[in-house]
Amino acid sequence: MKKIILLLITICSINTFGQKSEFNLIDLDTTWGKEVIHFPVRNMNYNGTGEVRFPPKGWIKPKHDNFWSYTYAWSINVNREIPKKELAIDLVKYFNSLNHIDMSDIENKHYSSATVTKIKQNKTTTFFKGQVNIFDRFATNKMITLHVKIERFYCKKKQKTNLLFKFSPKEFKHQTWKMLQKVKLHTDLCD
Repeated sequence: MKKIILLLITICSINTFGQKSEFNLIDLDTTWGKEVIHFPVRNMNYNGTGEVRFPPKGWIKPKHDNFWSYTYAWSINVNREIPKKELAIDLVKYFNSLNHIDMSDIENKHYSSATVTKIKQNKTTTFFKGQVNIFDRFATNKMITLHVKIERFYCKKKQKTNLLFKFSPKEFKHQTWKMLQKVKLHTDLCD
């Protein structure tokens, strides 16, 4: 009996420590909800990890300022800079997958659409903004528009791409974006 208990404790410890190491993309405190996604996922053939973080309050409440406002980071084994057209397609794939919509069913009234525009670039980061029209199957069962800001970090040394997506149905000037603008990736992802 003692051996079984010791084995269970060991397995739980390994699982617990293993999961903590997966939550290392976005630099946020523990009040934010979190989920880890492992690529490849439905419709997306990248290899890597995704980390979704939700604000402490209001994500699923339509009348709250934080409704559908969240951030999502990808660390994927892509040895190139992902262009804006591919980012838009990836957003469509992501939201269609989230809503269990077949990518070949473009006539589906809940099929997502996305536009992405490059806004600036510095030595290590390219910034984009855009819009995504999605079906909200979690709260309203209606189509909604999310505004999105994307930061693309290409890590030549590791031959990886890190992406940080920030979503909200609120216009970019809304106070919710002040909260989202503070969200950053950990600085050591390319080291």
